[in-house]
Amino acid sequence: MRIVQLSDLHLTEHALYGTVDTQAAFDTALCRVSAGPPPDLLLITGDLVGNGRREEYALLRRRLAILPFPYALLPGNHDDRAALRAAFPEQAWSAGGLCCQRIDLGQGALLLLDTLVPGREWGEVAAAQLDWLEENCPAQAPALLAMHHPPFAVGIAGMDAIACRNGPGLACWLARHEGVEGLLCGHVHRFVSSSFAGRPARTAPSPAHQIALQDGPLAYTLEPGGYLLHEWSPGEHWLSHYVPAEMAPVHVYRAHSANGD
Repeated sequence: MRIVQLSDLHLTEHALYGTVDTQAAFDTALCRVSAGPPPDLLLITGDLVGNGRREEYALLRRRLAILPFPYALLPGNHDDRAALRAAFPEQAWSAGGLCCQRIDLGQGALLLLDTLVPGREWGEVAAAQLDWLEENCPAQAPALLAMHHPPFAVGIAGMDAIACRNGPGLACWLARHEGVEGLLCGHVHRFVSSSFAGRPARTAPSPAHQIALQDGPLAYTLEPGGYLLHEWSPGEHWLSHYVPAEMAPVHVYRAHSANGD
């Protein structure tokens, strides 16, 4: 199955930091996604909007409403759970305070884990998150785990300081659930490939601004945005493509002649 993962949209009514047009960046990414083979699911792994405001979620809903394929949402540290639920009541939200979802796709399942800690930039896998995972992880089918905050270091000190806490607790849970085949994360605003608890792990870039890959203070850059395209055959293989948000011309290789020209 084909899963498109967008992350860290930070949609706002005005330019973010006075320089980043997040609406235009999101529209560009959606045009690229829509131009290709349709995904089985569009997954957006958190920081959907800039400030958790109702008006910002209305912007997001208007753009997603025209898509011909399904989508699933996950909150990040810039989101507000109550406003998100109010704007998207049809999403399969978990009961209680968390905005988790289990999405069944073919022979596998996506576990969308809410790691938001209100008022904080870092995330956490606490007892409530572990309880939800235990209740919703399929016993017999493969699964992918999606979460906004990565539970592993990415080599950018400012981001590692606000990563997901209680990674050891999550690793212990994963050790007992071998059917979870990998992790899909956001938050970092860059494509990072790593491993966690013996599973492959990815973070998705933002379609808007990226976190600067440098030593020193945490900074952002207007490097080109993008997203990830995951091809997942549950129980068999999982591969990920980095896709730039902006399209470029495609040039077909001409056929070679019989004499090798």
